[in-house]
Amino acid sequence: MNIKGKNIYTSGEYLEKNPTWGIEDSYWKAGEINRILKRNNVVPSSVAEVGCGFGQIIVSLSKMNDQILNLDGFDISPQAIRVAQRSGSDKIKFYQSNFAEENNAVYDLILIIDVLEHLNDYIDFLNKIRNKAKYFIFHIPLDLSCRTLLKPHVILQQRNDVGHLHYFSKEHAEWILKDTGFQITDWFYTFAEVDRNTPSNIKEWVKKLLRRFSYFVSKNLSTKLWGGYSIMILATNDD
Repeated sequence: MNIKGKNIYTSGEYLEKNPTWGIEDSYWKAGEINRILKRNNVVPSSVAEVGCGFGQIIVSLSKMNDQILNLDGFDISPQAIRVAQRSGSDKIKFYQSNFAEENNAVYDLILIIDVLEHLNDYIDFLNKIRNKAKYFIFHIPLDLSCRTLLKPHVILQQRNDVGHLHYFSKEHAEWILKDTGFQITDWFYTFAEVDRNTPSNIKEWVKKLLRRFSYFVSKNLSTKLWGGYSIMILATNDD
């Protein structure tokens, strides 16, 4: 439910504004998830993705990592789940469900990929899922930066177009996870679209070069200066 009292994910409004539901980034995100698993020698056999959208992250992850035996995707959006179920198989299942409230299963790994910023009460959500897996992977956009503080219309666009209700820095993301009983095992920044894609004009080339240079000089400073980065976090619960 968003702050206006209308659930844009169940009503179809989010799909209307975002007809691809971010599917174009699914393979890349799955690769980053697989990378943090591999470098920490985490080998899950069961995986759940909460807020799976069209489901292509776990479909892609299944192809990259054949040690995962079953993958379940959960989303409250009936429109998203109808699309996701077309990619279902004996190994991959999709459910229209509020995972934190309605599911009591325990998994080896839960994926929370670009979800926390959309939730009215992410603290309550984190408290409710903390005991439902051994490992957790979070991908959280770092919307707070010098650029967005100087240009608040950038954040307003995120709010209106893709439903971001909360805005994080690296430190804020780490604090809220620790406050809700998660222990961070590993993390790394992930690049914005402008950094990953080939520039189409001179302005984009210059922008990319400046961002890459500052990232080379200082990763932390670059994320705070330019914005657009996200953080990938592997965590366990403290119990």
